[in-house]
Amino acid sequence: MAAAKRLLEVESKFLFNPSLVPTLLANRGTPPFKRLESLGTHKFTDTYFDSQDTLSKNGIWLRQRTAPNINNNSSAAAASILEAKVRISGDFARSTFDEITDPHTIAGLIRPHLPHFSAEKQHRGLEVLAEFTTTRQGFRADGKFAVVLDRTDFGHSVGEVELMAEDEAVAHREIEEFMEGYRWFFGKGEGKGKTEG
Repeated sequence: MAAAKRLLEVESKFLFNPSLVPTLLANRGTPPFKRLESLGTHKFTDTYFDSQDTLSKNGIWLRQRTAPNINNNSSAAAASILEAKVRISGDFARSTFDEITDPHTIAGLIRPHLPHFSAEKQHRGLEVLAEFTTTRQGFRADGKFAVVLDRTDFGHSVGEVELMAEDEAVAHREIEEFMEGYRWFFGKGEGKGKTEG
């Protein structure tokens, strides 16, 4: 039996016009989305780690993402997860990533570049590259595309259209066709990632 292919995060970043968000929310663009489901708005804080840009130069972004308890229970601790985003291909605007959350796999990925890495230490034995809070509005469009609108606490905004897929070439083509079909919202500008902003 052949092993199942790993799903990759295929994404395209875009600049979004905040004045068009109410039109998006009402699904009254021309043309309107075939289907648009709000996934809500939530906040999270990302802390990115590196050492003299060693990881980012190798297409690896290591972050600790912390989000408040989604049940709004003030006595519950915030959820926190360590993630490694590994660029498979592309650039900052149009890219494919493998997202890894298993601490042992992350350690195996990081240690060849930074032998002093520790998944257990507070700062992982690395420098804090950036820390910021993001407010994210999420949508599921046309039944399959994740559309996110991110605004950071330092004033940067970026949108992303994402698909989880095995075949990145097919997914990029589908994303391009989707964005072209709704140019009234996605426009032509490429967005910059939050760590570039």
